[in-house]
Amino acid sequence: MKNSSIRIGLLFALFLITNEVLSQKSDASEGLALVGARIYPSPNAIPIEEGTVLVRNGKIIAVGSSDRIVVPKYYRIIPCKGMVMTAAFWNCHVHFIETKWNRADTIDAERFNEQMADMLTSHGFAHVFDLAEFDIRQTLRIRNRIKNGDVSGPVIYTAGVPLVPTNGSPFYIAPLTLQEATDAQQAALHVRQQIDSGADGTKLWTGSPTGKAIAYMPIPIVRAIVQEAHRLGKPVFAHPTDNKGLAIALEAGVDILAHTTPDGDRAWSADTIQWMLKVHLSVIPTLKLWKAELMKYGVKDLKDNPFITVARRQVHDFSAAGGNLLFGTDVGYISDYSTEDEYSLLAGSGLDFRKILNMLTTAPAKQFGLSSSTGKIIPGMDADIVLLDGDPAKDILSFDKVFFTFSQGKIIYQRKK
Repeated sequence: MKNSSIRIGLLFALFLITNEVLSQKSDASEGLALVGARIYPSPNAIPIEEGTVLVRNGKIIAVGSSDRIVVPKYYRIIPCKGMVMTAAFWNCHVHFIETKWNRADTIDAERFNEQMADMLTSHGFAHVFDLAEFDIRQTLRIRNRIKNGDVSGPVIYTAGVPLVPTNGSPFYIAPLTLQEATDAQQAALHVRQQIDSGADGTKLWTGSPTGKAIAYMPIPIVRAIVQEAHRLGKPVFAHPTDNKGLAIALEAGVDILAHTTPDGDRAWSADTIQWMLKVHLSVIPTLKLWKAELMKYGVKDLKDNPFITVARRQVHDFSAAGGNLLFGTDVGYISDYSTEDEYSLLAGSGLDFRKILNMLTTAPAKQFGLSSSTGKIIPGMDADIVLLDGDPAKDILSFDKVFFTFSQGKIIYQRKK
């Protein structure tokens, strides 16, 4: 093990030296060869040992064993022996509400890149969905800077400014408040305005904890929101809080639950899960969030806490029944950016490496209509790639040991040491 670590370190140092020389003359169309990694082309595919991936113009053009792939002359080579490669990851529940992102268009590029690496790209994320802002322009500034190319970051999708029930702003954002859905027409107009401004979906609270009670959004209003978003070809996310909030989401045709519902104090019934499957409702577990919230309020005995136990049971039962899970951490609301707890809690819910890799890659690509362009390491796909220091099939925490993150063939993160 020690010799292996030394060998990887030496290869990585060699790459850094080579990269320093080649970066002076590289451009977006330059050919790139990633040589020697163990490759998981997709969650269910047989891994390729000592594999090579060729990239040109941001696309994967060849994948296979290194003894079968000929690297064209003048291709830039990154030695990856000892590393593990998968498609780059999605985080389907993030926020850019921390004050450090204010006026992102004026943040120094170096500081911007450091913040983005700390929060997202160092954890392998090349696609993220922002699930609530107080002002959509906050996320658009960040997204536009990345698109313009003067900074590095993931592809960002946003739900813009969400909707809550009347008098239903959640207690945990006080004294701030969110836009209230007062009637169906007003709510649909809000959805349309946000999407016209650049939103890629919409989010609402079907059940919102106000601190005194749970405020529920009336089903006719939720239906109007869903119908308007779907008319415009966009998904709808719901924060349910408890099982009544979940039932409202199901009745109204919501696409994705932003969380599980441990506030309901019980596992989802077989009938509820069958209903979720019938309407193709996807779930973002955010299990780490529940641990973080308990710690915030001074709870120390987390191992067998019913709040976490119920959430894990919900994930286990939904997954076992064939439900569609998407990876997300609520990072940005949570200030601890590590993804290790989420992986540990998912594994503790009975999910194996392949199910978690599916949550990170192919499931979100399919959910958001991008399965023909990203989510797998196969020819023709965008070169959205992660290289890991360890095999998550053997140690699930290796998912958070990232050497490189690529977005469309461009390095958006590389470990410095």
